[in-house]
Amino acid sequence: MITDIIVNPDDWKKECFIASKLNVLLDDEGNEVVEYGVPTKYYFNYQPVSSSADIAEFGENSKIMQKAVIPIKYKNMFKEFDVAYLNGQNPNGEKSNGDNANYRLMPPRVGNSVIIIFFEKIIGK
Repeated sequence: MITDIIVNPDDWKKECFIASKLNVLLDDEGNEVVEYGVPTKYYFNYQPVSSSADIAEFGENSKIMQKAVIPIKYKNMFKEFDVAYLNGQNPNGEKSNGDNANYRLMPPRVGNSVIIIFFEKIIGK
């Protein structure tokens, strides 16, 4: 007897927030301060990087990365250095947009029907 397995990819989606990088300013001491837009909530299926091709590409950094494959309708909405709030992190209580973000976006890869986004963990926060 073969057991039916019902799989619904929507069940794998998790809440995440993404804030767009808007500008880089200098403070009174000449340090760069990045300005981010208001974080927007999305539901994406993101997972730790685990494929051999991704591990070969990113090397040691692959241990601190997540990957999402999202619909093409999000084309041109995300860019390199935007920030993300993954794994339960959220923007609640931030003084400035992006303060609570725990990942930054690598350049999105646009295909024919999907976009692949790699998120790299922000170290030292």
